[in-house]
Amino acid sequence: MSEYPTLHEMGISSPETIDRYSLQTVNNMDILRIVYKKQKGSILPDSKRFRFPRTEKMTHGDGSTNDSHIYSEISPVVHKAMAELDQIVKAKRNRSNQLALIKEEIQRLQEETSGRIAYIESLVSELK
Repeated sequence: MSEYPTLHEMGISSPETIDRYSLQTVNNMDILRIVYKKQKGSILPDSKRFRFPRTEKMTHGDGSTNDSHIYSEISPVVHKAMAELDQIVKAKRNRSNQLALIKEEIQRLQEETSGRIAYIESLVSELK
């Protein structure tokens, strides 16, 4: 079974390539746009849109009035898909933050090492 069952059911076979997503509502329809991080030279599309009709619900008044209102609600599938997408995007953000930290540490180490090497070389040159 897939780690992301809702996305798998939507036909997304490579969730690791997802970069970000957005959701907008147009004419009682939720449009979920998923943006992929494309590999150089890839012919695959960089985004895909999924349309989900909103569910209409009716609320009734408090009993003293006959007020009732119809409102639309986001599809449960969209809720599940967004939860899975949030996991993917959050994990990538954490990884990119960790990657930036590691790169900073490498640079700091390189600077320290080159400083130490220069000091040791100066000691060697004094001995000649």
